[in-house]
Amino acid sequence: MANSENFKISAALKNLIGKELITDEFVAVFELVKNSFDANATKVEVIFENNNEPQNARIIIKDNGKGMNYDDLKNKWLFVAYSAKRTGKENDDYRDKIKPQRIFAGAKGVGRFSCDRLGSNLNLISIKNEPKAKIENLVVNWEDFENSDEEEFINIKVSHRELKTNSYNLKHGTVLEISGLRDIWDRTRILKLKKSLAKLINPNQGNDSDKFDIDIIAKDEAIADKTEKNKLDVVNGLVKNSIFETLEIKTSNILVQISPKGDVIETILQDRGDLIYHLKEKNPYTDLKNISVYLFQLNRTAKGNFTKAMGIEPVKYGSVFMYKNGFRVYPYGEPGEDLLLIDNRKQQGYNRFLGTRDLIGRIEINGEQADLKETTSRDGGLVKTETYYHLVEFFYDYVLKRLENYVVNIIQWGDERINRETGEVRPELWARDVKVQILEMITGFFNLKNYIDVQYNKDFLKIISDKQEKSVDKIVKNISRAAAKSGNPEMIKEAKKIEKAVKNIKADAEIATAKAEKAETLRKQTEEKLEAVVSQKNFLQSEISDDTKNLESILHHIGLTTNLIKTDIENLAKAINKGSSMEELAEIVKRISRQNEKITSFSKYFKKVNFNIYTNKLDVDIVSFTNEYIENVYKKRDDLRRNRELLNVKINTPKDFVHKIKFSPIDMIIVLDNLISNSSKHEASEVELTWRKSGKSIELSFKDNGAGIKDNVVENIFDFGFTTSRRGSGIGLYHVKEIIEKLNGTITVNNKLKKGVEFIISFLK
Repeated sequence: MANSENFKISAALKNLIGKELITDEFVAVFELVKNSFDANATKVEVIFENNNEPQNARIIIKDNGKGMNYDDLKNKWLFVAYSAKRTGKENDDYRDKIKPQRIFAGAKGVGRFSCDRLGSNLNLISIKNEPKAKIENLVVNWEDFENSDEEEFINIKVSHRELKTNSYNLKHGTVLEISGLRDIWDRTRILKLKKSLAKLINPNQGNDSDKFDIDIIAKDEAIADKTEKNKLDVVNGLVKNSIFETLEIKTSNILVQISPKGDVIETILQDRGDLIYHLKEKNPYTDLKNISVYLFQLNRTAKGNFTKAMGIEPVKYGSVFMYKNGFRVYPYGEPGEDLLLIDNRKQQGYNRFLGTRDLIGRIEINGEQADLKETTSRDGGLVKTETYYHLVEFFYDYVLKRLENYVVNIIQWGDERINRETGEVRPELWARDVKVQILEMITGFFNLKNYIDVQYNKDFLKIISDKQEKSVDKIVKNISRAAAKSGNPEMIKEAKKIEKAVKNIKADAEIATAKAEKAETLRKQTEEKLEAVVSQKNFLQSEISDDTKNLESILHHIGLTTNLIKTDIENLAKAINKGSSMEELAEIVKRISRQNEKITSFSKYFKKVNFNIYTNKLDVDIVSFTNEYIENVYKKRDDLRRNRELLNVKINTPKDFVHKIKFSPIDMIIVLDNLISNSSKHEASEVELTWRKSGKSIELSFKDNGAGIKDNVVENIFDFGFTTSRRGSGIGLYHVKEIIEKLNGTITVNNKLKKGVEFIISFLK
């Protein structure tokens, strides 16, 4: 005959469901705060006493909830793993039926053991909200359960008594005094707890959360709070939860909701304040209902605005949080946590997928959903049921991928982009810039198996570019086909309106295009004339007149220069007679050479050039000056052509490439003349000048096809007097480097070409 036996429960169970189950001190506080909410409290105070004295420190959690009487303590609180919330017996009082009931934040029956995680001793005081209520007191020493594995759980005693008074002025509610703390609760840890509690409750989700306050009280931190400039770093005070939408950060975002009945999925995609589309479709997941997902893409601007508003970088705040009935499911969204494996997917391709650093948002689960419940270990997220995996699949397919498709493929991340190679800046794209792509995406929804309806911004139809006509025709056909397929009179009427609107727009576009082409032709003609006038004004392609003032200007500057040379020759003679050092003599020779270069330039071009622009400093575009000098002056030098010294010079300049600086034109001419002359002396026949952007600099590449420069001399070519040419003086490149540095620029040499050499001149933007 079989006997009946019972399980025995060791006292070691306390550790398994206490400090070993709830390993995070913040989660332990979360659980106790949630218990206060479930007790219909409107306020809970988390009090830290003597937090700077670890031996005497206490945590006190006080709420004004319904409280407990002796029967509640004995048959509920002390009944391990029993949950009146789960059994539906918690709100059995008539007062709770007058107003809508809160949906419980916890229903495991082990949250009370969070006290064990926080400290070794608990003093519980509770007064029930009922007539003639008594002050109940329970004292638990969790250490009594330690090292008692062979002792049965029920044989470990806790102390109960009734109190005559309480020091908390408590009318009803519960106070938990926790001492023998297991952690040091310094200012940093309390502040971190406060910021974590700010994300505990989602006021947007309802569930009476707007009538529940959490207050942090730490008297020892009051003085430090007064000197704290950043409000976000103040310890004492109410915990405030900032919902992301209230920050008014304009970015691409998506809201996807499964209806309370679970029959329809609605998707609203917005981009920086503009509605992109509002899609309705049938819900294919029979086990998912009453769920909302808000997801925001963080582009560069949004990240900056978030940091400014919240006082913390988004990556340190968190990513995609999860809430059930308004209370956070830990640790979804926590920095460094990725239970949804978003980053695993991002690693599959650079700039193809959104990762946790690019996203912030939340998943909201509403109502009693037994298949979406938290693990007993409060930092383990949701239990991995089939419904949970459907939730993750829904998040990927209906939320993340749709936001990602818009951000990555249509607006190309929504940021200004700089091409590292060319330096070209591509401005950020807005919805108005990608109307065709948006319409193509929207018309693609018509082919969805579960499609019901889609609304969108009709302004996207105003597309007039010729290049887009084929796309527009295809879009209109898709809309008309979908309308006919639906049989919906309103949709058919709308499709006809769209056809007519696009037809009118195309007709207007043709007229506008013709006008624009005519205006463009006129503009180009005017621009060409203007360029010719400006070029002629700058470089006087016609012969210089015998205007007296102009001639006087030429003679004046030549006279000044020769006087400087005369003075330096006298100084040189004196220096030689005195036996001055080679350095002092070389410096005088450099000055003479520099002035001589100017006279040489004057004498070569005085018939072609307006000397006023050469002798005065100008604040003009050095790019166009250089290009026009080559085209209008250098290439027209008959003396070089006769002597076969005129090189074939090509210029490459990107469109609208401009760089204004203040410089003396004669200096730039000396640079160009010396570089071209240097190429000629080294048997080059061609020179190529290329303007380009490089980081924060503007570069001019001067490349020839001459003999090049050997490695053993490349470091010396800018030295005064150094030359490798029989016709060279060793002074030209020295002057070039001196002038470029005077213009806050640099010049470097690249001698690694297959043929010839390249000089690179850089000017800071």
